Amino acid sequence: RRARFPGSSSAVPPPTETEALLVDIGLLAEIAAGDRAAFRQLYARYRAPLFSFALRFLGDRGAAEEVLQDAFVKIWRHASAFDPRKSRPFTWAVTILRRTCIDHQRKHRRAPLTTPLSDDDPDAALSTAESARPAAEARENAVQVRRALAGMPAPQRDVLELALFTRLTHAEIAARLAQPVGSVKTWIRRGLFALRAALNDLMP
Repeated sequence: RRARFPGSSSAVPPPTETEALLVDIGLLAEIAAGDRAAFRQLYARYRAPLFSFALRFLGDRGAAEEVLQDAFVKIWRHASAFDPRKSRPFTWAVTILRRTCIDHQRKHRRAPLTTPLSDDDPDAALSTAESARPAAEARENAVQVRRALAGMPAPQRDVLELALFTRLTHAEIAARLAQPVGSVKTWIRRGLFALRAALNDLMP
């Protein structure tokens, strides 16, 4: 049965880029806190596209599987280092995988089968791998994110988006919105809690 918005007779539209980003950012926040269920969900979302990248880079299925597992261990261990103001979650994961592939090549003294994607060209990695995400799962997650965002007061929602998708500091966000820095920090914290709660509803 297709999910629908309350009071709407049309099917839920595909998630926007912002909604998909919020889902992944929320998962990484949960992983940083040690949530294994969140890690399993991120693994399910990213495994196929990251494996395709590793296979294209290394040209060997066994090596690609080995590197993929190593990369996910690094994602688990270093999730707290992810900064949404500096990169997108999937781009960050691709960067970790790419560097793991390079380390594997150096260890085994092999040349890459193909020209690897540059860290400075994340959109190329996204265009070749992002399409492999399960559309149905992304839609389901987007519904939860929409509901979480819709339930936030407008100032809190605006502050959260600025914190996640710009390089502004808390002080700069406060100045832009003419709000106290303490209020900005509180709204960001509450907004992230709301998004995490929405994501928890998706987890078994």
